[in-house]
Amino acid sequence: MIKVMLVDDHQVVRNGLKALIEKDNEIIVSSEAESGEEALEKVKFSEELDLIITDMSMPGMSGIELTKRLKESYANLGVLILSMHEDEEYIMDALNAGAMGYLTKDAPTDEIYSAITSISKGKMHYSSSLTDILARQIIRKNKREDVLESKNITEREMEVLQLIIKGLSNKEIAEELIVSKRTVDNHRFNLMRKMGAKNTADIVRIAYENQLVLNDKD
Repeated sequence: MIKVMLVDDHQVVRNGLKALIEKDNEIIVSSEAESGEEALEKVKFSEELDLIITDMSMPGMSGIELTKRLKESYANLGVLILSMHEDEEYIMDALNAGAMGYLTKDAPTDEIYSAITSISKGKMHYSSSLTDILARQIIRKNKREDVLESKNITEREMEVLQLIIKGLSNKEIAEELIVSKRTVDNHRFNLMRKMGAKNTADIVRIAYENQLVLNDKD
């Protein structure tokens, strides 16, 4: 039997999901929690638990934070996140937190079963539509790394570049990175030279064209 814990702040959602899941004779909901905090307490006493299925958005601790906390203490415990969102930022949040799977709440029943089975065996499961998003993210990262290597842009120069893109002045960048303004001046000059840019606007344009713009999910 695959033993599952359901985590959702709505009792009716847990009831519906439990009824759906337990139609498969190989899966049993062994425990439930209405918050991330409660889940962390219950998991300590849940023997042979194979998988936690958690909502993404809950009052207090989110499903993402719960996943991070679980992976810190229970590295082998699989986490499947159910969410209303298909946005790339949410999917990358789940992946970066250590979730083994991510499904939207309107996923077909068969896919939910497949995800539970795969994750219980240590495999990842992201639906096909979400896999496309992940693939695009990987492609962008690979292209970014190729560009950085070809232009010989250092990690520190990349930090300066991101702050330039955010609109910070050299003085503000110096304060942010705790370095001298002269050091930032040098980094900006080197970036312009390496990127073939004539001015700040050029730096920003080239950065976007080469997908060098990072966000908090990258």
